[in-house]
Amino acid sequence: MMLSTKRLVLSKPSIADFALFSEILTCPQQTRFLHNESPYNLVQRENYLRNRINHWEEHGFGTFVISLKDEGYEDALAQVSDEDAELEMLVQAGTKLGFIGVEYTPVGSAVDIRFALTKEHEGFGYTSEAASEILDFIAKNTPHRQIYGVAMPENQASKAVLVKLGMTPALDVKLYEADDLDCFSLVLNLHQ
Repeated sequence: MMLSTKRLVLSKPSIADFALFSEILTCPQQTRFLHNESPYNLVQRENYLRNRINHWEEHGFGTFVISLKDEGYEDALAQVSDEDAELEMLVQAGTKLGFIGVEYTPVGSAVDIRFALTKEHEGFGYTSEAASEILDFIAKNTPHRQIYGVAMPENQASKAVLVKLGMTPALDVKLYEADDLDCFSLVLNLHQ
């Protein structure tokens, strides 16, 4: 499964993406807003990636790896004959920026959007661009219409992305065990 935007290619994660997930999940600045609030050890990183892959296998949707379209991507894509194998090689050649997706939350049957970029790729609008494409995919390919977003109160950057996507505060919603999270929600329509 792959999606594409003007600047990005979004693909299902694989074991080959472990270095990307490790880069993000071992960075103190990136992990301070995640459940652990500190860098993940090797076993936690392996489990994190395995859970992303398993979510796809079990539910048919989930987290995507965000890759930058390198120069010549469109020309190379036009020459692809065996779509699956060669497309995978093209995506692997692009610079991997991070990950984004919609997955089930630990509590109930709700789904929320999750995202993280490598530190050097923040601030260029990649998350918002990828998120718009993901929400469109979810609206057209799953029965989910209510999408949540969760952020720690001090995580202003993530909250700004959620608001930019059209999400509004969801004050009476608790999707995780932690009490100190800000919840947002968005109702998708088929014309998202």
